[in-house]
Amino acid sequence: MLLRRIYDATLAQASYLVGCPTTREAIVIDPACDIDRYLSVAAQEGLRIVAVAETHVHADFVSGVPAFVAHHGVTAYLSAEGPAQAWMESATLAPGARICTLSAGSAFKVGSLEFHARHTPGHTRESLCFELSRQGSATRLLFSGDFLFAGDVGRPDLGAFATEGMTLAEAVRHLEASLASITDLPSDTQVMPGHGAGSECGKSICDIPATTIGIERVINRAMRAQAAGRDFERAVLDGASEPPPYFARVKRLNEQGGRGFETLPEVRALPAAEFAEICQKPEFTVIDTRPWNDYLDTRLPYAISAPFEKSFGPTVANYLEEDDRVVLIAESAKVPDITRVLLRVGVAPESIEGFVEPRAVSSLAVGTFATLGVDDISPVRAHALVEQGAATVLDVRTCGEFAAGHLPGARHIPYTHLRARAGELDRSKPVVCYCRSGNRSARAAAFLARAGFNAFNMRGGYWPYAGRGYRVEA
Repeated sequence: MLLRRIYDATLAQASYLVGCPTTREAIVIDPACDIDRYLSVAAQEGLRIVAVAETHVHADFVSGVPAFVAHHGVTAYLSAEGPAQAWMESATLAPGARICTLSAGSAFKVGSLEFHARHTPGHTRESLCFELSRQGSATRLLFSGDFLFAGDVGRPDLGAFATEGMTLAEAVRHLEASLASITDLPSDTQVMPGHGAGSECGKSICDIPATTIGIERVINRAMRAQAAGRDFERAVLDGASEPPPYFARVKRLNEQGGRGFETLPEVRALPAAEFAEICQKPEFTVIDTRPWNDYLDTRLPYAISAPFEKSFGPTVANYLEEDDRVVLIAESAKVPDITRVLLRVGVAPESIEGFVEPRAVSSLAVGTFATLGVDDISPVRAHALVEQGAATVLDVRTCGEFAAGHLPGARHIPYTHLRARAGELDRSKPVVCYCRSGNRSARAAAFLARAGFNAFNMRGGYWPYAGRGYRVEA
């Protein structure tokens, strides 16, 4: 058996290419929408992709299954355990392509490899895992999707949030029963999860690429609670942040058939003069991928600060409105990779107007832009504003971080939720944003400035403030 994990660090998402060494046929499990990546890896390995499979309807990235069946003669294996997906009835299929739905206990083969479907609801109603036995070995592989991670399980509140008609209590019960259903798996069963550390689909995923059932029986809090009959609901829900707002949009898009790209759409380079004109218009959102200090130097009125790093995809997805037209400030060499991430989180290719190089922005004459202020302030200055009651203090960290200690009177809105909840903030006062180190709060302050707030970013984050002996609350 040939196995390749294809990992997207910006979304902490894993797809798997699994190939038969005899027939050289292969399957891709949980592909994202830019399917050329998988075709390229398969070609490098001398494999031919004949099948794709999906563990569940995803909410954090746009699926590549519709693109595969539209452009290639593959078989798509999808769950029959949840509501029927409308797109499957009307999909235009490539010659030889077909869609096959699987129920609990269904089996299918790719070359000499035989996969068995396990129904594991909880994270979503339709969730499947795919079990594969290694030829000539007793060791099994479990492609667990978002059901079971290293050190964690898929959040049941996302299942309730994204699946019409399933309450949170039902989702928790389903997840507990799903964990009970895998007690027959040997301890050496290798678990290949759909996400790594940093994904919002779990709340405490370990930073390792794979695990085993035996390891999870020891370290996984939810599995231990289920096995011991303890408070399972508390084990899986305590400390979870609210579901990211963009999940609902991407879930809906996938249920409708998503968007697929056999080749990456080209993004045009904008002349500096055209960029200077369109970035002043509110219907355009400028995604500024430069470092924070460069962003501060220009401070475009409709820009969000989103350096191209690990949190780029969720940051942009949660801050964009559905009908926003997008302009990038980015180095041309990075534009293809940036475009891939934008497509995966649901940005339509036709909404990406173009890009401009950072040096072109820097070279435009002073006064070209109508700027909107957002500045760093020191913990000392922030403390003065807190003591005077002269600002709204906004903590943009996770629920667990906030509960461990926060500035007096701070409002708590995780930075990825600001688009949905900015209306809760008082526009008559400046807003001082802070996080652990100043990075997430910089994104938050930039977004609030774009929305018309007088926003500041507290430099250095929570610990320089608390370390000075200023009063904090818990």
